[in-house]
Amino acid sequence: MPRSRLPSLTGLRIFGSVAVVLCHVGNGFANSTPLNVAAAYGYAGVSFFFMLSGFVLAWSYVAGRPVRRFWWQRFCRIWPLQMLVMVLAWTVLAADERIPGTFGHVAEALLIQSWFPDARIYAGGNGVTWSLSNEMFFYLLFPFAMLLLRRLRGRGLAAVAAVTLAVMVGPPLVLLLAHIAVPGYLYYWLFFVFPPYRFCEFLLGMVLGRAMVLGLRVPAPITSCLVATAGIGSVVWAMTLYTVHSGSAVPRPFVALLAVPFFALLLLASATRDLRPGPWWLGSAVLQLLGGWSYALYLIHAPTLVLTSPLGWWANPGGLWGLADFLGYLALTLAVAAALHHLVEKPIERGLRRIPVGS
Repeated sequence: MPRSRLPSLTGLRIFGSVAVVLCHVGNGFANSTPLNVAAAYGYAGVSFFFMLSGFVLAWSYVAGRPVRRFWWQRFCRIWPLQMLVMVLAWTVLAADERIPGTFGHVAEALLIQSWFPDARIYAGGNGVTWSLSNEMFFYLLFPFAMLLLRRLRGRGLAAVAAVTLAVMVGPPLVLLLAHIAVPGYLYYWLFFVFPPYRFCEFLLGMVLGRAMVLGLRVPAPITSCLVATAGIGSVVWAMTLYTVHSGSAVPRPFVALLAVPFFALLLLASATRDLRPGPWWLGSAVLQLLGGWSYALYLIHAPTLVLTSPLGWWANPGGLWGLADFLGYLALTLAVAAALHHLVEKPIERGLRRIPVGS
């Protein structure tokens, strides 16, 4: 039986996307060091998306679904729009993007680029697609991970979560405490791009989603959402304060580790509220619409900036004018994302899903 929809989780997607947008383009609209630093930590939004993806798939999992059909549906969801934007990056934007060469083109087209520690490959073309390469790996493992999780109950799921967190914390902490030098490019790839490491976040989301299926609920969900939001804000504020005063960024895996507990609480609390009667703002029609556009927004935000910057629209004046510029850029990018979602993404996905692969 299909389970209840969780509309607030769709609504939350737009906030994660905007966080990533701020990370990539925020310094083009503000001349304040603290604001630029805070925006730069928006890459933690990718961790949220990985957890959200695992949560939703585990919640909606139906036993007995053909595995090949699941893989095909995920391919239909991810690949067509990313392929379109990828070709745009290779052609129209070739002068402004890092073009990865023939091998990189093939890797990006096959969504396997994040397996290679060369930034020219995993960040070439439309660079954000490295995370989609990770998602495809997660989808490949998902049916097998669910075989394990479906056999577990409360303590077993807690043990999986604990081991997963240990795997996330252990390697970077050992390197830090033992003062083991790792080349910067390799450290970045291992703890930010490498698919098996990032699978931990997806698996945590799966554990949370499975726990919800088994009856886990958060008391006072609206209050818990506020606590989670305040926690995320506090983490960003503390990291920003540290970076501004020390001149050093908090290493990437530790940023995610600090935010993960609050992401988990936000997902559980939002889903709990969705399962109660009555509407609430995170599940509103507006946020559902914006959340639906978030994938296209994620893919198109950098190309939109590259295409419009030569027009002189975004002058980085800072202050309120900088905010107005950013809101104008965001509105334009959302409009492009909406058009791509309704005219390209969803029609192609519906068409491909009609093909009886794995049925």
